[in-house]
Amino acid sequence: MRIMLNEEKKRKIREKIIEELPDTFCCPMCHNNDFSIADGYFLNNLQEQLYAYQLTTTALPTIGLICNHCGFVSQHALGILGLLPSQEGKNVSTTK
Repeated sequence: MRIMLNEEKKRKIREKIIEELPDTFCCPMCHNNDFSIADGYFLNNLQEQLYAYQLTTTALPTIGLICNHCGFVSQHALGILGLLPSQEGKNVSTTK
């Protein structure tokens, strides 16, 4: 098995997630609050059309948190967390 995220990178991600998510964050399925970080990133392609897949499109990179009890995976956008390579160490603001 190839490990894509080293422990230092996971530590930085873990610190940022703890900083951003509420203390009461828990699995929506089993209500467990013990998670692992996925060993890599998800790259979700944003599509303009529902029934036609585009190969060249915008992507939404995310990190997955995996519930250690039931396996539920929650994805969290790297840009909002300030974890994109060009954004690391910067405060990222968004419009809600």
